[in-house]
Amino acid sequence: MISAPRLRISILLLIPIAMLLGPAACNGRASGIISPNSDPSSGSPRIVWTTFIDPFEQAFSVEVPQGWTVRGGLFRMGYSDERPMVDLNSPDGRLNVRLGDLSIPTYTAPNPYHPREGDVYDLGAQAQLIVARYRTGAEFAVLYSHVRFYRDCRDPKGDADSANFTLPDYLPSQGQPARTSTGSIAYRCGSGPAERVAFAYARTTEVNGVWSVPTMGSSFSPPDQLTLARAILQHCASTFRINPQWMQRQQQMDAAALRYQRARQQQRVWELGQQVKQFEAQMQSMRDQVSSFERHQATFQNQVDSFSQALRGVTPTIDPFTGQAREVWTGTKSNYWTNGTSVVNATNGPAGWVQMPPAQP
Repeated sequence: MISAPRLRISILLLIPIAMLLGPAACNGRASGIISPNSDPSSGSPRIVWTTFIDPFEQAFSVEVPQGWTVRGGLFRMGYSDERPMVDLNSPDGRLNVRLGDLSIPTYTAPNPYHPREGDVYDLGAQAQLIVARYRTGAEFAVLYSHVRFYRDCRDPKGDADSANFTLPDYLPSQGQPARTSTGSIAYRCGSGPAERVAFAYARTTEVNGVWSVPTMGSSFSPPDQLTLARAILQHCASTFRINPQWMQRQQQMDAAALRYQRARQQQRVWELGQQVKQFEAQMQSMRDQVSSFERHQATFQNQVDSFSQALRGVTPTIDPFTGQAREVWTGTKSNYWTNGTSVVNATNGPAGWVQMPPAQP
């Protein structure tokens, strides 16, 4: 049993809701004109940067392109479970860049009490962890990309050259991790004017069986705007700043989390009384706010479930013989087939086998 792990702003990241986004207030000030490409002859557009401040807790600021649609902020899921995310869309809607991802929780390795990957390790008002073995940055980038781009990239083709990009760590380090690694993935989909490059980069770190994704960046862009997407990701990460006053407040919340968790594990939550009730009400309010970004809680849950399925290496399908939802092990081919008992992963199924349609998200 984990006793009140310290889930801090190294874990603060986020990360993949990812995927829950909605318009957020943008407190901005122009901070100068900066070219994303040092070569003036490249023809890349010059960008006016403005400062976006977290509209919820004023926890951080980051420079973003002026005129772009900016959505995000610090999303709090518990005393010590806070997840920053900034999502950017170009004025023409052709380019999307995302730093962090609200859908990415903190993970805890399987143990005798929670042996199954994908289970929720409920720490009440402190945090919600997902049970999963440690994934390297490269593994996580692949899993994340499956969820981030599956709606828009149905026919992916590997693009190793476009994956050759790293992102600076933009959150302060919290001690020496037992292990850490980075990795990225890129692929192309579509053709002609609809061709896009999907990219994801991740750093994962693990300490005492608890692991997180403190650095996460991704983009979805036309091939001719890939350099611009990278420049924006780089600039956002480089200008990401934590508010010192917020850090002080968060340290107080971490101390409250320890008191709360000790009382909770000793079944003495009643001793905290009204304070806990008020905080849990605040957490529910934030979760409701997150949900409202997609207008339906079901959409949020589907995205979380989808990410959990990708992390566990399974794909949701419909069994054509029963009409019921059925998870199958994710394979390298595009289709799944069944004879009523067994399942195979293949582009074309064996004679007499019936294709299993994907479950609708």
